[in-house]
Amino acid sequence: MYFPSLSQLAPHGTTLMALTITAVLLTPGPTNTLLFLAGSRDGFRRSLRLIAAEWIGYMIAIGIWCAFLALAAAIAPWAPAVARACAATYIAYSAIKLWRTAATAGAAGSAAIGPRALFFVTLLNPKAFFFATVVFPPLADGAAALSQAYLLFSSLLLPIAALWIAMGTAVLAYPSATPRQPLVHRIAAGVLLAFSGSMFVSLLASAR
Repeated sequence: MYFPSLSQLAPHGTTLMALTITAVLLTPGPTNTLLFLAGSRDGFRRSLRLIAAEWIGYMIAIGIWCAFLALAAAIAPWAPAVARACAATYIAYSAIKLWRTAATAGAAGSAAIGPRALFFVTLLNPKAFFFATVVFPPLADGAAALSQAYLLFSSLLLPIAALWIAMGTAVLAYPSATPRQPLVHRIAAGVLLAFSGSMFVSLLASAR
């Protein structure tokens, strides 16, 4: 079933959309965890390039979900659940990989978080599924409505992504931050794993 967007539920739909987008983007998740982690190890300026990867990832993911949901409602109602399971598996894989490389975090020559890694995590971020089903208008509303939603989303994503990087940079500002990078990495891996686990639990609960 394709849910109506927030813009269709109230006269002040744009305000509701903005508040909802802001709240969801501020919520800790796989993408925000990696932005925070990048800021804590690479600094603010070097991590700003990741915002473009997040933006592109969300733009593509939301567009795919909007088209996919419109078709799946009539053809394959089970397909969204399978897609979410794949996303949860990838996030769990990212968490395990992050945990295994935590011991070398902060050391000279340790690998940084690149745009490609952030792009794929964002592409599979379940928040995109939420935005496509609840916030963005359905395809039937036309290109103008979708363009307005994309513009609003972009104007909110950029400063919020920078905020998550800045919070990570605040950790780096302390003299003792670098020696504690392995701990920061393990905490980030735990957050990602918990997020993946919550997705699996939600899928199992909905299947009953």
